[in-house]
Amino acid sequence: MRKSVVALSVLAAAAAVPAQAEYHYGFANVYADYLKWTNGDDKFGGVENTRDEHVTIGAEAGAGFDWGQVYGFYEYEKLDQASDSRSQAAKFTAHYKIVDEVTLYGQVYDLKDNKFTNEQNRVLGFGYLGLNGEGWSFNPFIGVHDLSIDNTGEKYNAEGNLESYTNASGFNGYMAGWTAIYNFEIAGQPMMVTNWHEIEFDRNDDYAALQYGKIGHNGGVSLWYDITESVYTGLTYRYFYNKLSVDGYGDAVIFRIGMHL
Repeated sequence: MRKSVVALSVLAAAAAVPAQAEYHYGFANVYADYLKWTNGDDKFGGVENTRDEHVTIGAEAGAGFDWGQVYGFYEYEKLDQASDSRSQAAKFTAHYKIVDEVTLYGQVYDLKDNKFTNEQNRVLGFGYLGLNGEGWSFNPFIGVHDLSIDNTGEKYNAEGNLESYTNASGFNGYMAGWTAIYNFEIAGQPMMVTNWHEIEFDRNDDYAALQYGKIGHNGGVSLWYDITESVYTGLTYRYFYNKLSVDGYGDAVIFRIGMHL
């Protein structure tokens, strides 16, 4: 937990550097999700293992300034399951402009899982905030990927037998990706499409063995609709490849109801 707090504090402190920052926009939401696996329930950990559909509650917030932008969320997952099966996830990202729209980019993702493992991913690199227009934006990044992960030293192979592997913590190659937003209306109703995508490449050998490849993909495409000024709903297609301990492609659907704060 200390690693999580320190890493998040460093990014938050860096984001707070400008004393006279000009505020451009901000948002905050609380929400509840229902996740239903589709392909993702196959080959989990190398064997057939049906993942439980589950309920998550969470909160997110983001803000944009003349110097860059920040975003973060916290989620308490599997609320409908026993406490020893639940997990918590938190993420913080920051773009800090260094030359025009080129940014210093930082990201921390932290997962605490009572049933499986604890994992923290840290990325430090560069991004770009210059690709945007009226109602849309596309923000790419690339950076060095560092990893801390707890594991038992064993996993199931394709034959269903346990095999050992060493700890995958440390340098884990690189990560590239983007976030994208597009706002539009249908019959005067406000809608929004968002996409986030992460590509892990040149993973270390142990993590590659754990996640079935040197390259992995992780992302989601969402459609959002404001029911009222305060209440919104959304549908997310969640996809991944050689990620979440799935060999090959997996996906899920997430239904959300939330409130703007």
